[in-house]
Amino acid sequence: MKYLIFLMFLICPMSMAHGAEQTVKPCSGDNHTTLDFWLGHWKVSWQGGEGTNTITRSHGNCVINENFKSPSLHGMSISMYVKVTGQWRQTWMDDKGSFFDFYGQKDGANYIFHTKENLQQPGIQLRMVFTDIKANSMTWLWQKTSDGGKSWHENWKINYSRLK
Repeated sequence: MKYLIFLMFLICPMSMAHGAEQTVKPCSGDNHTTLDFWLGHWKVSWQGGEGTNTITRSHGNCVINENFKSPSLHGMSISMYVKVTGQWRQTWMDDKGSFFDFYGQKDGANYIFHTKENLQQPGIQLRMVFTDIKANSMTWLWQKTSDGGKSWHENWKINYSRLK
């Protein structure tokens, strides 16, 4: 009986420590929630078009899923905060055959995601900017540089309005 009680004293602390490890969520903390302003169902509009964009979380709140729909474009992205780099990563794909790999982070009041420089076309880089962020609206800009980032030119501006 003494051995059984002794064994219980050894096992209980180990199982409690193991349980404590499991309660720590891998994608918790302030940095993992910085894009939460984007979550929801949005009406999106731009010069000459409109559509919807639905943003949700999945995979234990580690992944942000984007589902963009318009008459002329259907696309999706997945985004995740990467703790070791301190940046967000996003991969975009659509029904036009586009694929983009972005790196992003907060820059003042904006969130800027950019591609790496195109090695086949030096100086060319793309970026998207979330700006003028409010509870029920924001602006998304698609920009391009051909001078290594000295100047950026707006190619597409999307206005977001939250759907209730």
